[in-house]
Amino acid sequence: MTIERKRNRRNKKQNQEQRVIKDKFQEERKTLPPVQAKNDFQKKVLSALATKKVVVINSCAGTGKSFMTMSEAIDSYMKGESDRLFLCRPAVGMGNTLGLLKGDIRQKYEPYLAPLIEVIKARYGHGVYETGLRSGEIILQPFEYLRGMNIDGWAVVDEAQCCTGKELYSVLTRITDTGKLVLLGDRTQSDLKGKDGMTWLKNFVDRHNLHDTIEFIEGDSDDIVRSDFVKDVVKAMESDSDFVTRFDQ
Repeated sequence: MTIERKRNRRNKKQNQEQRVIKDKFQEERKTLPPVQAKNDFQKKVLSALATKKVVVINSCAGTGKSFMTMSEAIDSYMKGESDRLFLCRPAVGMGNTLGLLKGDIRQKYEPYLAPLIEVIKARYGHGVYETGLRSGEIILQPFEYLRGMNIDGWAVVDEAQCCTGKELYSVLTRITDTGKLVLLGDRTQSDLKGKDGMTWLKNFVDRHNLHDTIEFIEGDSDDIVRSDFVKDVVKAMESDSDFVTRFDQ
């Protein structure tokens, strides 16, 4: 930076001049048109995300649960409706710790959150993601640490079938008036021994009639939109295994 540029910047600060954002950059900050549902399952997802405090989505791979959720979450962030976006995943299946992996928390955790992060980058570009990380508004948060924070924005938890009931209860008590929690999972792929937290939460909500603020959505292989190949593979696995695919079984 030249001496004259430094002097100009110092003078602007002294005169309390605000930074002017060029029109072309203002254009880049505009949100995209909302995503459109491809089937009834995705319509239910979008409706719940727009109206409920907590949304629990249980479905097999390829139904678009991550894409629909993250599209709505990053749109809300870009519109200024949500100040922060937490991306989380339990460490079950990774030795209950990320400490064995080299690097800082981002280097350790980012690969496991790739399905969520990819939606942000595909929708608004790499720059929005990097800027959000640097500002602390997009947070890559190990699930065990989320339990000690106030959730004052969108919090999306992937692989939620690997959370226990006790863990999910703890996270529910962290949601503020401006917070929203979305749990994404597939109960047929739980790595836990015994009842998973999604099943516990469904029973808890039914028992205490908390449906006004917490909604459960289920999808099956008929709702797969990724490809016909994926649908065929999942249906073959369903016919070959005794998979539990519903909350109430």
